[in-house]
Amino acid sequence: MKKTAILAALTCAAIASPAAAQEVKAFDGPRAEVLVGYDRVDAGIDGEDFDGNSEDIFYGAAVGYDFQSVGLVFGVEGEVASSGNGSEETIVDGADELTVSLEDGVNLYGGVRIGTVFGNGLIYAKAGFAHTNIDLDGSATIDGVTESDSADISFSGLRFGGGYEYSFGAAYGKLEYRYTNYSDGDVEYDGESIDPNAFGEIDLERHQLVVGIGYRF
Repeated sequence: MKKTAILAALTCAAIASPAAAQEVKAFDGPRAEVLVGYDRVDAGIDGEDFDGNSEDIFYGAAVGYDFQSVGLVFGVEGEVASSGNGSEETIVDGADELTVSLEDGVNLYGGVRIGTVFGNGLIYAKAGFAHTNIDLDGSATIDGVTESDSADISFSGLRFGGGYEYSFGAAYGKLEYRYTNYSDGDVEYDGESIDPNAFGEIDLERHQLVVGIGYRF
């Protein structure tokens, strides 16, 4: 009787062991995160870089969904963000004055990622579509009369990047680099759409190094 009981216990343990050894999916399911980091914008026209390319703090939020299987992770994600990037220039000629300012607006991203799991860590690469808005404001004082105007500038392009994510259970942290090249542009002014490349071929690039803290549901 004792031998039968021992044999039954060993059999149950043998059956339970493979289940216990199954992969723990630390990077599976829906997630949400906040992001902050370094953002640099490089701009040029007709192959010539502008002086004083802008760099400042980046901040945003993202959501995503990951599928983990046999040590690999496949995911989709979307992001909304902005930064402190911008510039302002004032030209004074006697009593006349012209001020032009550029300010970073809303930045959108949607893409996919693929990664490899190492314990509680995930090394991944990502790619997708990016869109950015830039607010252009100008004011001029001529012969004592001041007038102002504004326009919205938007650019779209591709983003590539990679990073490392570490799971603390439901919570996680990440470090990520991304490069964005914007190609298609559009200027909305006074209800009309203008192609900015009509004034020359514009080259707009973005380099970002960001950290993120998120939660997986």
